[in-house]
Amino acid sequence: MNKCKKILFFIVAASIFFFSIGAADAATTAKKAAAKPKPYNYLRIFYYQESSAARKSFTEHYNVVDVLAPQVYSLSATGTLSGSFNQDILSLAKKKKIKVMPLVVNKKFSRDCAHAFLDDPAAQERAIEAMAAEAKKNGYWGWQVDFESIDDSYRDKFSAFIAELYKTMQKDKLVLSVAVMAKTSDEPGDYPEGSWHKYVGVFDYDALAPNVDFLSIMSYDDPFSTGPVARYSWLKEVLDYAVKHVPPKKISLGLPLYYWVWSNSTGTRLGAGGYSALKSILNKYRTAYYYDTTYQAPRITYKKNKKFYTLWYENGKSLQAKIDFIKQYKLGGFSAWALGSEVPSAYQAFAKHSY
Repeated sequence: MNKCKKILFFIVAASIFFFSIGAADAATTAKKAAAKPKPYNYLRIFYYQESSAARKSFTEHYNVVDVLAPQVYSLSATGTLSGSFNQDILSLAKKKKIKVMPLVVNKKFSRDCAHAFLDDPAAQERAIEAMAAEAKKNGYWGWQVDFESIDDSYRDKFSAFIAELYKTMQKDKLVLSVAVMAKTSDEPGDYPEGSWHKYVGVFDYDALAPNVDFLSIMSYDDPFSTGPVARYSWLKEVLDYAVKHVPPKKISLGLPLYYWVWSNSTGTRLGAGGYSALKSILNKYRTAYYYDTTYQAPRITYKKNKKFYTLWYENGKSLQAKIDFIKQYKLGGFSAWALGSEVPSAYQAFAKHSY
């Protein structure tokens, strides 16, 4: 083989070698890219009630908040909007580009107030105009309607009001959401006596879903729990029902950040509280900690005045287990009640914004 042919041979051989290496690398890279799960982004909504604890939580941990939802506005029976939001917190939210979506409630969660309002088209029109103006004035992202304690006989009237409100919100490029009671079926007998007629039945998921940007399901205060605020199995029942009636991306899963405490001797629930009260108990009494994998929730037991108590709460591990439902059911995100109640380890779960 002469010199020129040898050179040509080595050039061709080298080209084939490096091409094969490059092809193999490209195939490996493509395989790795295919194996790596795509980020699943979701909306982290935190409810806010004015307090020093809530202010501290937001100012120190705003980076985990996508939407701040202060419960500060109410509507009267005649449709008068009242309330205002802490301007310092609002300014900080705007500075950090965090969306603000206030809640509006039926005044004092009055049943009579809600019924009178829903019976009065003029009051509803007045309310819609006032909400649109207030959102524009303060640069709100939108509104969440949090009407509670309404008879199920007002089901259609409530859905009709939301449909009318949604038209204006869309026209003004505002987001509309509704906080709804958690449901597991449409059978009144599946709920504690009287609760369907007085609280749950008014929320028609099928009628509400087309006329909102999303529903925040209040999937806490589990009505049959004798332990955690929201049992893991009950949450699954709530979501199994919800996704049959609402597009999953329009569902925001309610997360409790507070605790329930029970008397061991009587089996009765004695109250609820947040981190500051929990910390006081941990400092004052000798406690025993246990993480329940069935309920996916932690609990502590302690003795006070010769009596034993069990306190169920939420930590980073239990919250992550619940947040994992978001990807499993392909939900739009979570709505957590409420800032200032959370334990420090909760931020481990909140920071995981994609899978």
